[in-house]
Amino acid sequence: MQVYHLSHIDLDGYGAQFITRQMFNEIEFYNANYGKEVMARLHMIFSRLDQRLAFEERFRQKSPTSFLLLITDLNLTLSEAKYVYERVNAYKLNQKDVSLLLLDHHISGEECAKMFEWYHLDSTKCATKITYETMKALYPTLLEAAESTESRESKTLDFGTPYSQRAPLADMVEMINSVDIWQENGYGFEFGKVALGLIAGSNELNRFMFDKPHREYKFALLEHARTYLGKPKDAVAFDNAIFLLKKRSLGGDPENETMDFITSRAQAHLLAELKEQCTITYHDKRGFLSYSMGGISVLANLFLRENPEFDFYMDINARGNISLRANGNCDVCALSKELFNGGGHKNAAGGKLEGFRESFFYEDIKAQVESTIKSKTHKTQEQHQA
Repeated sequence: MQVYHLSHIDLDGYGAQFITRQMFNEIEFYNANYGKEVMARLHMIFSRLDQRLAFEERFRQKSPTSFLLLITDLNLTLSEAKYVYERVNAYKLNQKDVSLLLLDHHISGEECAKMFEWYHLDSTKCATKITYETMKALYPTLLEAAESTESRESKTLDFGTPYSQRAPLADMVEMINSVDIWQENGYGFEFGKVALGLIAGSNELNRFMFDKPHREYKFALLEHARTYLGKPKDAVAFDNAIFLLKKRSLGGDPENETMDFITSRAQAHLLAELKEQCTITYHDKRGFLSYSMGGISVLANLFLRENPEFDFYMDINARGNISLRANGNCDVCALSKELFNGGGHKNAAGGKLEGFRESFFYEDIKAQVESTIKSKTHKTQEQHQA
């Protein structure tokens, strides 16, 4: 079965996905905050599902794949729920094995829960616990296999801790439940407050540029949390260890490298893997465009040093503000003045993209920047010719 799992971006949202990643081999994760992003991610999932179905149809597979669209810790609006229902129902009418399941605890989804049988609402517990209990009821063999395998494994975590010393998955569920619905006398409540802050603050890897690495980073931190949960003074020990855990999870040497250096290096390496899709051109100069990286001074200089084929680095944030850096091969002050009504220095400048439209997809952002470059440079050329 192929699973597409959409969830929220807090501890409870990632916690629900932390459960399903233990169970399913074929699973794709998506995350969204409330508002327009929910529908954007739903469109993305259905696009992926259409591609998979088209592939199977083309090659006439004898055993068609069954699909599950799982939504957790997100309450849909009535229009969103109707859209999802109609899309899934259309697949079923075409004899496609596509099922839909929503597991949530926000009382604001009560109207949808009364209207649709696949919309499961329980306001007495968090989404992670609802997901755990539902998976245990629907797929007991898969969950039991995941938990029993964990107890038998002899290998260790990255930092030398045996897997056998991790807290059971059920304990992680109870800890998340305590803090998410704020049960101060619940299991692991103080530990949960630390975990809540950890997930909210672990944004070293931008989720728009590095969707999968960002999520895997948070999963890794939750995995390491299991080695502290249930031990003496677990909340304090975990709280004290977080900075080192984050450094190590990003591939750094905690004793000899700063967090800023480790983070920039990890980001630069990930950006280098995106060269083809992130390249932009300005006249005869080659640039790299990122979205919402923020604070690019160290990162941009490191990236340009490690990737000398690029002449400048550009980052645009969710408000259309532009930050530019160069390594001496491009006058980004002149670039910013021509394109973005900005200015600065030859190797460091900024500006703003006129008419910027926020998007959750990098491709949309890049298209806007490229359109501006094309129109503004063409206008400049016409003025010179005149």
